[in-house]
Amino acid sequence: MDIKSIINKYSCTFLDTSLENEFQSSEWERNRKKFLIKIFVAISIAVLGFFIALNVHNQNLQKTTYSNYNKWGAYWIMLIHTINASIYTLLIFANEIQKKKYGNNIFAITVALIILAVNVKSFTGTDLEYIPGNMIAYFWPAYPLTLSVLIIIIFETIKFHHLLTIYLISFIPALLLFIIKGNAPKFEALFFIIIPSFYLLFYVYQNQIKSRYAFYFENLTSKGLKKYFGETLTEKLINDEGQLDGKTDWVTISFTDLANYSTIIEKMSPKIAVEFLNEYYSTIHNVIKKHNGMILNYIGDSVMVIYGAPKKQKHHEVSAVEASLEIREKVKLLNEKWEENQLSRYWKNLGIKEIICRTGVHCGNLIVGNIGSDDLMQYSAIGDVVNIASRLESVNKEFGTNIAISEEVYTTLTQELIEKTKLEGEINLKGRSKTTNVYSL
Repeated sequence: MDIKSIINKYSCTFLDTSLENEFQSSEWERNRKKFLIKIFVAISIAVLGFFIALNVHNQNLQKTTYSNYNKWGAYWIMLIHTINASIYTLLIFANEIQKKKYGNNIFAITVALIILAVNVKSFTGTDLEYIPGNMIAYFWPAYPLTLSVLIIIIFETIKFHHLLTIYLISFIPALLLFIIKGNAPKFEALFFIIIPSFYLLFYVYQNQIKSRYAFYFENLTSKGLKKYFGETLTEKLINDEGQLDGKTDWVTISFTDLANYSTIIEKMSPKIAVEFLNEYYSTIHNVIKKHNGMILNYIGDSVMVIYGAPKKQKHHEVSAVEASLEIREKVKLLNEKWEENQLSRYWKNLGIKEIICRTGVHCGNLIVGNIGSDDLMQYSAIGDVVNIASRLESVNKEFGTNIAISEEVYTTLTQELIEKTKLEGEINLKGRSKTTNVYSL
């Protein structure tokens, strides 16, 4: 997809409203501290502007040329500064949602009010205030280039068409006043005011487009990583800059696979087989995610899951068992669905009554982390715990069960779960001199 086709060229916003909202939320998180600084700066400017206007007004009262017409312009700008200071003060005490939703728009409106108020004051000011080389500091905000910089610095984060509207409303009257009443040369106004000002505006336009380009690709990359590595591992990879060094951790490993998998998909077309597996995997993935597990591998019909890494987790043994129980219930519901849409005919016609998944769960010390070559890494787990968990999954066939756990896992269970368990027997494991008790649920 060409990214240019998903951005509104006039407003510089994503055409997809949800994507634009994500972008605005991201910008808010990035500029949250800066926003508070802007509030205090804005309050300071409003207070300073009020007292400067009051001081100039008091000085002008001594002049015989200062008419009631001139006074109303001074009163107007002092009123605007007072209103703005009050609004900014209220914004300090607003909650996070209100600041995020209305903050930048409030800045846009209040600064526009200040600029328009300056224009009104400039229009109603005395001619002596506009003698070239004698313009007092109070009137510098009406200078168009100053306006350009002020607007762009404050409004860089708002939608471009809002920025453009405020910019033109503020810039054009100020420019006309500067040329007509301030007697500024038109040639100077063109090359030292108009062209630089609109270059700054174009610069902001480009920045708004580029910032959305960057966000779109970062968002796309993040979603792609989450799809392939899962949310937990993706966050860990980003935070650790892709370096997840191998280390020994006490974790829980589970293996879950489908009984009679080869027979079930044997007569299915590739399309139906993929749809069937994706629905099954999506269902169990949601359960695993709910219990803070992370899928390490899909090996044919088998799913290898780790609990307790890369994100630390208390009582991950219990979480693994609870996830296994919930997966079993979810598969029962899937069987009902497949019965209704008649997908079950693919296995019922072969003598298989229903889909059953088998799970083996074991815990212990494992080496977990990024394992592989310099060019290709994979987050994985290595150790005897993996082999035992896999063996427990397959031992379900021998005992006629569908969830088998080791004694190490059994000793960590809550009383509620222990009441659901049954000692099935003992098995010999490679590398162990003693037999291992196997419990089922």
